[in-house]
Amino acid sequence: MTAHALLIDWSGRVLLIRTETGMWALPSTILTFEMQPYRQTVAFLRQTLGIEVAERDLLLAHVSAHRSVTGLAGLGLVVSVGHWVGQPAPTHTSASEAPTRQWCAPGQPPAPLAAWDAAVLPALLTNTPYAEIGWISRPAPNSARAPS
Repeated sequence: MTAHALLIDWSGRVLLIRTETGMWALPSTILTFEMQPYRQTVAFLRQTLGIEVAERDLLLAHVSAHRSVTGLAGLGLVVSVGHWVGQPAPTHTSASEAPTRQWCAPGQPPAPLAAWDAAVLPALLTNTPYAEIGWISRPAPNSARAPS
């Protein structure tokens, strides 16, 4: 299970980060059962983005059931961050350095966008609370076509 932080600035832009693979994605962490999900999200945001967040300012915005390319299933929780203290997207230090964090219009994310995030961002824009991503559609057992 993963938690993905949805930070929206005052102008409606969403914060994305560049992952180790070079893809853009919502900031995310793998959840463990050693700590409550919101408490773990607060710690993740402090450590990764350098911002302070209170648990009361987090809201579950979306749940995604998905299957990875390895066939493993998982749940992704998108947690909306209503208020934070600090600047989560500092500017890069030199003109030659590629940014690792970027605010973008939700309908116009930078490329390349991670597949999971590409499927979830449109659902977030339409306030859809649940999505299934990566499941292979199989016909129902009794829906076989009659021979012609």
